[in-house]
Amino acid sequence: MSLLSIKHIFGIETSLPNSVIYLNENSYLYPSNRHIILNNIEFKCQYLIKYENEFDILECLSVSPNKEYLSIGLKTFDKIRIIIYNINQIRKTPEKCQSLSLKQTIRSNHLISLIFSSNSKYLVAL
Repeated sequence: MSLLSIKHIFGIETSLPNSVIYLNENSYLYPSNRHIILNNIEFKCQYLIKYENEFDILECLSVSPNKEYLSIGLKTFDKIRIIIYNINQIRKTPEKCQSLSLKQTIRSNHLISLIFSSNSKYLVAL
């Protein structure tokens, strides 16, 4: 009799709705366990975006209409953070463009949705 155990799980994070994001005919983004993966079908390669802290929980993600920026909403114990990445720079080095930290000033500490404006200049968080 053999005992099965799971050591590694690779795949999509199923707790987020609408989490597969289509960038172009060759690339798409999806969240995995502790990463966001940019998969390129044409070159058969993947780029990983790691969260900064091991206690971060991914609440939502969004891509700007011009497919240039990726924003992710993370929740830790006492605050909410929004990190904005430049998708074109992810392929070179995954450096963040901007990091916003929202302390818990209201009773809720959840981030429901992120959306960019149509000209990709503003980000609205709910």
